[in-house]
Amino acid sequence: MKLNINLKNLAKITNGKIIKGKPDTIIDSFCFNTKKIKKREIFFALKGKNIDANDLIENAIEKGACGIICNKRKFPKKYLNKVSFCLEVNDTLKSLHNIAAFHRSKFEIPIISITGSNGKTTTKEMVKKVMMSLGDTCSNIGNFNNEFGLPFSILELNNSHKSGVFEIGASKRGEVAELSKILKPETAIITTIGPEHLEFFKSMENIYKTETEVIQYLKNENSIVIFNGDNEYLKRLKNLKIEKYSFGYNNDNDLIIRENQGKFCFYFNGKKTEIKLKIAGKHNYLNAAAAFLSGKIYNIETNDIIKSLNNFSGVRMRMQTIKIGGNIILFDAYNANPQSMEAALNEIKNYKNYILILGDMKELGKYSIYYHKELAKMILNIAPVKVFLIGKEIRTTFDYLKNKVENVKYYSSLYTAKKEVNEEINGNCGMAFLFKASRSMKFEELLPNYEKVN
Repeated sequence: MKLNINLKNLAKITNGKIIKGKPDTIIDSFCFNTKKIKKREIFFALKGKNIDANDLIENAIEKGACGIICNKRKFPKKYLNKVSFCLEVNDTLKSLHNIAAFHRSKFEIPIISITGSNGKTTTKEMVKKVMMSLGDTCSNIGNFNNEFGLPFSILELNNSHKSGVFEIGASKRGEVAELSKILKPETAIITTIGPEHLEFFKSMENIYKTETEVIQYLKNENSIVIFNGDNEYLKRLKNLKIEKYSFGYNNDNDLIIRENQGKFCFYFNGKKTEIKLKIAGKHNYLNAAAAFLSGKIYNIETNDIIKSLNNFSGVRMRMQTIKIGGNIILFDAYNANPQSMEAALNEIKNYKNYILILGDMKELGKYSIYYHKELAKMILNIAPVKVFLIGKEIRTTFDYLKNKVENVKYYSSLYTAKKEVNEEINGNCGMAFLFKASRSMKFEELLPNYEKVN
């Protein structure tokens, strides 16, 4: 982080009040975590869902913080002589957003946003790989994409960067809009619309409206939207009156994906390009198509785009291929919703012999029973050797399957299943395993030595 903002301007940007400090004091970076703060660093006291860092100011000062940014009336006055400056604001999170928006405004480089129900992080990493053909590219670390993570990521932009690629996450209406106001992307990619966080969104229509809020906050009239034209909701975007490109397997898209005996080609502007990803999943070619279009928009040579995509090695916990003994593990347990579950099942059924280890799909709210029953119907349409179902919500899936198929087992918790799952892996050779569940299920604990896997 290299911000180069003086205290006077920082107070103006945040509508804050300088309690102590020289107006020309230069501020380059902040620390948000008292556990990591070092001497002479500036502590930015954010109020999160579980912790209000305004209550930890004394701790930060004792560890050597030289400056404090906090909410009004939260600074302990007895420590005023121990800091170089203190800036009080109405709301530190809102202030962080204002600082990030100001910082972003200083850069006239391609900024690309990624929204959608599934595939955001993988698409972001693919796009980043492609855009690095232009030079250094700034992006979120992992899926650091929420109201805290996105502004942190934007503040990492510096003069060495030639582009920025940022995913925007959402779990409530208006969240994409709020974050898009800060980012003001030049190009917006929307991966798909599917059943996600329905506990909070309440309806698919609300998900669509939220994930497309970014379109209202594009940088200017020359901005571009890239979207999955196969998706029943995103098809509506084909009527947008701005520059746009759709991608998908259907023939009415601008970029058409063709598959023939496991080989994939992109058809765009009358030209055919063969793509061979290292990572599993037909759906990943949709993600790659978005990245391909990003490269074409910014005039990156087709051969460089192909090289970037073909060399992409994937993202941990997202359709990650792991070899254990003579078995193949498809590990896709960073997130799970009905759409991503279906994609994973479609991939595993390409193997001759396979075993399913599936866990709860979280945050479906009142739709949980319905979608877990739909999952059971999907399983009935394929031919797994065995099925392990783990978690409280997936009990619905088990109850539907137990009298219809053999070799289906249910476990209420990860720990009751772990021994038998490991015995299954160690007792087989030439078997494929699909591990798929929501992140909170912690499915990595089912695999021996997962943290050592590259």
